[in-house]
Amino acid sequence: MRKIISAVAVSLALCATTTAQAADTASCITQQEMDGIITYFLPKVFDQVAQKCSSVLPADSYVRTSLPSLATQFENRKIAAWPMAKSAFLKLGQSEGKEIAGVSDDVLRPLIDEALSARMSIPIKPSTCGDVNDIMEALSPLSPEQTVHLASAIITVATRDGKAILPCPRRAD
Repeated sequence: MRKIISAVAVSLALCATTTAQAADTASCITQQEMDGIITYFLPKVFDQVAQKCSSVLPADSYVRTSLPSLATQFENRKIAAWPMAKSAFLKLGQSEGKEIAGVSDDVLRPLIDEALSARMSIPIKPSTCGDVNDIMEALSPLSPEQTVHLASAIITVATRDGKAILPCPRRAD
């Protein structure tokens, strides 16, 4: 799962064309934007897990029996997540963000989807598919929202000192 989360973080970084600037809300990724971009990415992640692991896992494995349903749940959430994901994409590509900010969503979404498909490759070896299956099954009691929040929190912590993805500073609660 760490490889999957790392791959998502790397894919987010690949969408960025400039290094992050000061961590104000104009350039940092808010928690809502991180949740949006994770929700938007997860169907692609699930597709890649299924493609790479279905042939090596037993027929009764979680990936083969339950992942398709989970992927559908997340695919159905992509449209609602789009506004926050779009905001994050525009921040990640700050140099192009102003130029594409006015592009209609009907044009922008397919472009982003194509770029994600071309750039996102999760390094899952057949020998690790059992581990991936076990982790996904362990996470299965979580709701989609809880799954997104967990992935978002992990990526936020892992990238806090990064250059390409800059989460907004955590407020003192």
